[in-house]
Amino acid sequence: MAVQALPVAPAPIALPPMPRSAEETGLPFSFVCDLVLKVLYFNGSMLGGDVARHVCLPFPFVETTLKFLADEGYCASAGVRAAVLAEDESINAGMQFTITTNGRQRARELLEINQYAGPAPVPIADYNAMAARQADVGIAVNRARLHEVFSHLVLNQRVLDHLGPALSARHACFLYGPSGNGKTSIADASARVMGPPVFIPRALYVHGEVIRFYDPIYHTPIDRPLPPHDTRWQLAERPAVKAGGELTPRMLELGFDAALGFYEASLQLKANGGLLLVDDFGRQQKMSPRDLLNRLIVPLENGVDYVNIARAGTSVAVPFTCLLMLSTNLEPHNLMDEAFLRRVRYKVHVPDPTAEEFIEIWRRVCAAQEIPYREAVIADLMRRHYIEKDRDFHGSHPRDLLEHVVHLCRYLGREPELTTKLLDEACETYFVDDSVED
Repeated sequence: MAVQALPVAPAPIALPPMPRSAEETGLPFSFVCDLVLKVLYFNGSMLGGDVARHVCLPFPFVETTLKFLADEGYCASAGVRAAVLAEDESINAGMQFTITTNGRQRARELLEINQYAGPAPVPIADYNAMAARQADVGIAVNRARLHEVFSHLVLNQRVLDHLGPALSARHACFLYGPSGNGKTSIADASARVMGPPVFIPRALYVHGEVIRFYDPIYHTPIDRPLPPHDTRWQLAERPAVKAGGELTPRMLELGFDAALGFYEASLQLKANGGLLLVDDFGRQQKMSPRDLLNRLIVPLENGVDYVNIARAGTSVAVPFTCLLMLSTNLEPHNLMDEAFLRRVRYKVHVPDPTAEEFIEIWRRVCAAQEIPYREAVIADLMRRHYIEKDRDFHGSHPRDLLEHVVHLCRYLGREPELTTKLLDEACETYFVDDSVED
């Protein structure tokens, strides 16, 4: 049961170096020209410095591109518009550039092929090298480290001792046990054991195609001052990418949007350097447990996956550096035979909390909500609604029941408090009947 977030690890591994020449960007000059023209098309007119910041390339490279576009009649300068410039920017960075009629026509032709107009992509070879370097962090996983990372959860020491070797080995891991006991929270916290923050490419460049990579759903940016570096990379926390019963085979391959004309990175590619959690394993409607395990275990064992660039008619190798976790409330031996289970070397049972652990969870959620904890009220709740009704304790119940109490008190126009009457009302609407839980 999570009640607070841990601070991010203090430092990244290494800054991606600032490209010193247009060649070091790894991008063809024609690609950069097309990208800048599309950016101008969508914005109408921009300062030269703003164009450079938008495409995440040094202004001298963009300045050369803008000059070429102007010479071709695709854009025009409207004079200096910015009075204040950064110390390292030339006067041309404050120049206003406007797309011309010919430029609009050319941009429309480009957009029919590819509508990508974001930050300049990183060549796949550069990404592969950085991903491999960021995966090799050599972080020690021991009891002290696990207690630090999981201190916000109420977990049995036995669970941590079974989980620790799995995290140290960076191998696939089964989390199994009754629902509502924090398996997803365990996976989220496990990503913090993977090492310091990582640099995530905003997009990739592969055989003339663009793969959008950075995803704000899974990548939490870290915004802090950094020395000069290649800003096509975003510093972020180690990702924790989650998918459940909705997972389909297509989500594990590059997604191509025919309308936009570019690719979207697969889930396991976005999870590189962090953790990929398959929640509700065994309940995927369009993939059997055997097929799903085969799809992910083989790349994990080899450290390499292959992505299909259909429009370029080729496939390319990419690192597979994420920790794979499979979470289920089903018994693992009911999902597949022993031979397949051996491929997932670590199985960690997450049991229901004991009475003492259940009480500690109540203490923590009350503290988080700033509601005074009342020992007698919780003892009465446990006796009447759990022990007498033979109902199991689940780690999520205290949080859920207390939220019921908070919203009930708001409805009644009173201050939230922990009382027997309010908890009885919460239990009546939370549990389906006297013996079956929601």
